[in-house]
Amino acid sequence: MPRFFFAVARLIALLPIAVVSFTGPVFDSGRHEALAESSPVDFVVEDLDGSQFVYVVFHALDRDGFCSPPDGAVSLHPVLDMPVDFVIEAGDGVIIETSDGTGAFGRSATGVKTFSTAENAAAGSPVRAFPPLVSGLTDECQAWIRVSQSIPGPLRVLVTVPSDDGAGKIAFLADLERPATVDVTLTFRWSLITWNGADGMTPAAALQGPAGAADITSKVTAMYGWDAATQAWRAYFPAGAGVPGANDLTALRTGSAYWVAISGPGPVIWPIAEGD
Repeated sequence: MPRFFFAVARLIALLPIAVVSFTGPVFDSGRHEALAESSPVDFVVEDLDGSQFVYVVFHALDRDGFCSPPDGAVSLHPVLDMPVDFVIEAGDGVIIETSDGTGAFGRSATGVKTFSTAENAAAGSPVRAFPPLVSGLTDECQAWIRVSQSIPGPLRVLVTVPSDDGAGKIAFLADLERPATVDVTLTFRWSLITWNGADGMTPAAALQGPAGAADITSKVTAMYGWDAATQAWRAYFPAGAGVPGANDLTALRTGSAYWVAISGPGPVIWPIAEGD
């Protein structure tokens, strides 16, 4: 039985959340035992001063639900201090940091040891840790790398860990999927734009931008669209997003035109993920 205890993966939301898709686990030791469909790998994308950084996080619990066992319990398949290998297989980026303080600039980091999030939180100088995949856990083993991407784009990472029997390894392929974007320039005060993003997207989601892109919600004051069926203008006001009945523009339609107002004074660049 695999050492990992999986639940449906919950993507982290420190900064814009990236959409993650996973292939099935790859076994190179001749094992044919199936794992749960959920992957123990996820991403955290952050933008700082125009630079993009991506944390690739590996989460692990043994099959008894432990990272570091509590008093009186025994972990038969420990995952604490387990070496994890990370390899960037595709996409722009270099590894600049690991959770155990090792590594240099490059496309791979090997032997990154997992740490207990509970023990880490109690440490005098804790390393960065992320919320567990299973909500409510007080302790989880984690290992991560930090990737610097000068050009935001797709990222594929191979994450490899030892198998239970010690005869081989188990590998996970994790893809950070970010669609191609187009930049729309909004000028003070009104701009007429054609929506080329996903059909049916809400104005709120559209203004937040795709994962890893700039959120322009605070810079937009109003959005209007013409409803041909009812022969009426529909409006969305970000400041009134939580007010019942304040907004009746609920979905953007691909190919339709919209008036967008910004607070000014200068232009605002609106990144839009192109629709299918």
